[in-house]
Amino acid sequence: MRERALKKRGMGPWTRSLMISSLGTALTLGAPVSSVSAQEAVDARIQALERQMEEMQRAFEAQMQALQREVETLRAPPPAPAPAEPPVAEVGREELPEETTRETEEATEPVVSSSQPKIKLSVSGQINRAVNVADDGDRTKAYFVDSDVSNSRLRLLGVGQLNEDVRFGAQLETAFSPNNSFDVSQEEEETDDLVDVRRAEAAVDSPRLGRLWLGKGSAATDDTAEYDLSGVDVIMYSGVADIVGGLFFRDEDGDLTDVTVGDAFFNFDGDRQDRVRYDTPMLGPGLQFSASAGADQRYDASVNWGGDFGAWPGVDVGPFTTLAAIGISDPSEDGVDYRLRGSGSVLHNPTGLNLTVSGGMDQADDGDPYNLYVKGGWYAKLNTLGNTGFGIDFTRGNDVSADGDTGYSVGGAVVQTIDGYGAELYSQLRWYTLDRDDAASVDDIVVGTLGTRVKF
Repeated sequence: MRERALKKRGMGPWTRSLMISSLGTALTLGAPVSSVSAQEAVDARIQALERQMEEMQRAFEAQMQALQREVETLRAPPPAPAPAEPPVAEVGREELPEETTRETEEATEPVVSSSQPKIKLSVSGQINRAVNVADDGDRTKAYFVDSDVSNSRLRLLGVGQLNEDVRFGAQLETAFSPNNSFDVSQEEEETDDLVDVRRAEAAVDSPRLGRLWLGKGSAATDDTAEYDLSGVDVIMYSGVADIVGGLFFRDEDGDLTDVTVGDAFFNFDGDRQDRVRYDTPMLGPGLQFSASAGADQRYDASVNWGGDFGAWPGVDVGPFTTLAAIGISDPSEDGVDYRLRGSGSVLHNPTGLNLTVSGGMDQADDGDPYNLYVKGGWYAKLNTLGNTGFGIDFTRGNDVSADGDTGYSVGGAVVQTIDGYGAELYSQLRWYTLDRDDAASVDDIVVGTLGTRVKF
């Protein structure tokens, strides 16, 4: 049957015409010549047969084409398997804390590798540059600085997972800060580059047992005077002196005194030091205790609410996010018995309104200097770039630079984040005044700042 079908497929137009002609001749010879109606019947029959043969040929050709496609499909090589999807990263603590921050950064493909296959190595850092235009009562100058609020730095972090519960790692962080804003002054507008090892530490931690640190890094009270949910702390926070700390106040005659902005304003926050430190695991929704003992017999202890191993996630209470800390330390300084500081911040999530307070003091043999700070803020998404934050603050420092000195500062700031690029654009206008009981009066300093911080 397949042979007959192939023969039929080979039947061309010429063959069909010959067969039709022969059939017509035979029918004509077998019919009366004089019958016109018989001739018409023969013609109709021929046409019907011709149509039937054409339909059969089209059906046969369609069937052969389908068979040919099936054969080609069977002969083709099997498709390559689709590449496996990369495993989804487990949500959790991916790294040892790098710095206090509320933002979550998008993961990217690693571009560095560790010499140890079980250690995950990451490189990160930031650049923070600004220009200050300062009026010190005698003249106005522009100073191009690296902002000491959060200076430029480079960080190496290696983390390994020992088992499901225990992690260990090491961190090396160095500041590279040319023309640091705390060093630049009217007498020295260009300073030596600041290279400062901020962290050189190892740590082991467990969600069940807590974390143990060894090396140079944050004491237990570091940042406890600086907890802040305002969204503008890249330029405005309780350390109001950092952006122009090196500028000198001028006396009424226009001469520079020996008192700087950094001398007159201090938030009494803890610092980084060579130490051993222990943080308890998180107790309840956000409670944690920390203690450290450092070089030169320095001791620190703190209670944190909403902090998790140095990060600042905060704790949600109804429509509010809350954050707070209090710390006490023996700074091992002459004449200082102990140092106390604390801070708190609350953010109303539906509106973006926020309030931040901070305070610190020394219990000292000669006077009790203190600092008080309050800031009101608001941030919201006003454009497609990211959040826009606004802040207004006030601080008062008493006996900080000397007995009888009272410093006041008022500022206003705007910060624009650029989502996806780790960038912030900021500006600030700030006023400093220093009232002195036991020394000559000094002129106020007014500073306007424009700058940007870019994290990578």
